[in-house]
Amino acid sequence: MSDEFIGDPTPLRDADYEKAARDLGCTVAAVRAVAQVESAGGGFLADGRPKILFERHIFHNRTGGRYSAAHSDVSWPTRGGYLGGAREYERLTAALKLDRKAALESASWGKFQVMGFNCSSAGHAKVESFVKAMVSGEPAQLAGFVAFIKTCKLDDELIRRDWAGFARGYNGASYAANAYDRKMADAYALFASGGARTENPMPLLKIGDTGQDVMHLQELLGQVPDGDFGPGTKSKVMAAQKKAGMYADGIVGRQTWELLLSAPAAKPADKHAAKPGKSPAVTPAERSRPPLRQGNKGEDVKLLQILLKLEPDGEFGPGTKAAVAAFQKSRRLTPDGVVSAGTWKALLA
Repeated sequence: MSDEFIGDPTPLRDADYEKAARDLGCTVAAVRAVAQVESAGGGFLADGRPKILFERHIFHNRTGGRYSAAHSDVSWPTRGGYLGGAREYERLTAALKLDRKAALESASWGKFQVMGFNCSSAGHAKVESFVKAMVSGEPAQLAGFVAFIKTCKLDDELIRRDWAGFARGYNGASYAANAYDRKMADAYALFASGGARTENPMPLLKIGDTGQDVMHLQELLGQVPDGDFGPGTKSKVMAAQKKAGMYADGIVGRQTWELLLSAPAAKPADKHAAKPGKSPAVTPAERSRPPLRQGNKGEDVKLLQILLKLEPDGEFGPGTKAAVAAFQKSRRLTPDGVVSAGTWKALLA
């Protein structure tokens, strides 16, 4: 596999969607709906390459049909010949050998499936820089989408949720054949109602609680994680709450979790305490990821599955738990199948 198309598959955060929605003047649900229909909400394959769809009719048009007789699998007057998923790169690779520029222009790229020939509308003078951006990660894919929407003046349709008008401009005149407008309307309704939440609820913790969630809390507080919410942990929580101007009750609810997950990393209580079964000290990159366990869903689960080289469906089921436990065992961490800060650190290393 060529390293040329391997990028950073880290999913977008809520703040990224919110900024894009502000830039376009539409709702977050509208942006998410487009991504859901175009790429099932994820910009990358499990192998770290951007999702693509190679369009043979585009390649035929951009090369004047000179390859169609001998290479009808990648060059033909009508659309079709799709292999789907990672196998679309087989078609792209074949076309690259014939005409690199036309091949890159003939594929749709990433989370929002912007066509390569639309690179200038997406903010790039050349298709090469556009593709490099699409490979770099979902933030660049989102930026390209926002630029494309503004250039093509489709923001009004998003704001008004005129899905037929939007699909006509975004997917082409034959949008109705694939029901793009209906699919986007349905996806929007789902996101707008909160039915496709990506957040995983954080548990309420207080003195006397025990377990993996307490260990994660203690890692964020810079304590040696023993999993027992005792007076020392409560004191640390109260100190953090007081410093932030919050009511210092020592109880860890949503606001306290958000505070601790976004705060600068606390110094570990014992920097030499990394032992088998213990979690190493963590940095802000790992701290910003919530603990995950079986039953969770969403973008963070997709990232976890990508890092474990699983198919990223966003659902933390028994298979994902088994893969997490195996990974933890290989790194001499407690193999409990729960992804807290220490496991995130090992995964992101």
